[in-house]
Amino acid sequence: MQSSLWGAVAAVPFRPLAVVVAVAVVLVALRRLAGGRLLDPLRRRLLFGVPWGTLLTMAGVLAVYWFVQGVWWHARPLVTPFRTWSYFYPLGILTGPFTHAGQGHITGNLMATLVYGTVVEYVWGHYPRARGTQTFSSLATNPFARILAIPAAMAVVGVFTGVFAVGPVVGFSGVVFALAGFALVTRPFLFLGAFLANRIVDLVYTALRYPEPTVGGATRYITPWWADIAIQGHAIGLLAGVVVAGMLLWTREERPRPTGVFFATLVFAISNGLWAVYLPVGGGRFTLYRWLGTGLVFLLALLLAAGTRPFDRRVTRFEWHGPSIATIVIVVALGALCLASVPTNLVKIGPGDVPENGVEVRDYVVTYDENVRDAYVGGIPTPFGIGETQTNVSQSGVVVVNDDREVWIAAVPKGRLTLNKRVPVIVGGVGWRETVYANRTGWSVLGNDTVYRVQLRRGGGERRTVFTSPPSTADATIANRNVTLRPTEGGFQIAVTRGNQTIGRGPIPANMTASTVGGLTFDRNRTRLYAGENGTRVVVAEKRKPRN
Repeated sequence: MQSSLWGAVAAVPFRPLAVVVAVAVVLVALRRLAGGRLLDPLRRRLLFGVPWGTLLTMAGVLAVYWFVQGVWWHARPLVTPFRTWSYFYPLGILTGPFTHAGQGHITGNLMATLVYGTVVEYVWGHYPRARGTQTFSSLATNPFARILAIPAAMAVVGVFTGVFAVGPVVGFSGVVFALAGFALVTRPFLFLGAFLANRIVDLVYTALRYPEPTVGGATRYITPWWADIAIQGHAIGLLAGVVVAGMLLWTREERPRPTGVFFATLVFAISNGLWAVYLPVGGGRFTLYRWLGTGLVFLLALLLAAGTRPFDRRVTRFEWHGPSIATIVIVVALGALCLASVPTNLVKIGPGDVPENGVEVRDYVVTYDENVRDAYVGGIPTPFGIGETQTNVSQSGVVVVNDDREVWIAAVPKGRLTLNKRVPVIVGGVGWRETVYANRTGWSVLGNDTVYRVQLRRGGGERRTVFTSPPSTADATIANRNVTLRPTEGGFQIAVTRGNQTIGRGPIPANMTASTVGGLTFDRNRTRLYAGENGTRVVVAEKRKPRN
């Protein structure tokens, strides 16, 4: 009995519980220090002091992640069909802003939505602001209608960012940046507090989820962090929020302090990587224009500070003031960023872009190729004329193509597959999904290039070889003979040559066995392949173990 009781006590997650207790105690103590009036400002503006509209929006985004992307039933979300691929694929345009690539992605966006959305909802208010106006006297003064206006506005902004997104993006971050833009213009100092609160919420969440991790060094395939940022989508979201905030300030005749807006914009833009202006150059490489982004961030902060005051109602059409010109520049910049997205969203993948050697999964084709033309980037029209496209960008890796959905993506880069050896690729649509597994097996040849083959397998199906690398010759001569390894559909083959003449061929022997090819004895000891003759024994190739 005592042992079972101790086991039950030991099973209690003490460390996360300690975090919860510490945060709760601090909040109670803080409330007492504030004389019990800590939440009074929220209660004056929000129904019961709760940002209901923001919470409803978060629940909707989470429902899409769970049920539309299938995380409720599967470990990984379905992402490919929900990206903003093209105007010729409306489903992606409409769903892209509300779907996410993984748990970390949606968690970060939801936490930021909670913090910045609360500021926006506080500024908007659930109760009428005009003196003498009665609550529930009209739809505009109905707190429940004003609450529902928040998720409706966020949905509209989400669709807006999807329609004008550059490239196949996913994520609610465009709306998050719109919330931040609205908040930093209307309440810059409250926004800075919310910015810090977002970091605090993130710390508490991480402490709850990973209370005491033990980690060590690991080898991973990581692209530059800034290459995963939808910089244009973030920018149009931010400017859209600023424009909406300017309209609200104009109707309420409010004018925030320009210096506060300047520093709030600068802090937010730098911390969230709005300076990371980059372009893909093919082969999994990207060029970062840090000098350009840095200048644009400072210019953005100045423009928002100068444009905090909307058009003065007393200004005639012949009189232009500095803030009004800045506001026009902001609106023009927003329009220009939106127009820049149109060519990328006019991409149309044709039957000629679909690879022949691949695994078919309904309307998808999955294959592996190297240095192949990126049909998506290559299909983007240039501004100089209809029909002109960029064709000099190539990709290497597991390629997923669907000409019905305008999909063409190197879903698994070559470097990632080289490191991990086995990677799942999820394809599907609304209500269905299927996983294709990509396997890379190879031998590292002494002093020369690795030889490898890539196989694809549908769930429950047989492996199919879709790519083999060129042969590679070991940098060693044994009894005047050279050893070359060549990948084939069925495995790997040894070729022994003397001069320019091939004197023997044969498969690599099975583990812990030996065979003779071309007068040389080859024996395999787990991951190493030895070649020997007359007492000379050399490691000619080594097989790398796959990572988990």
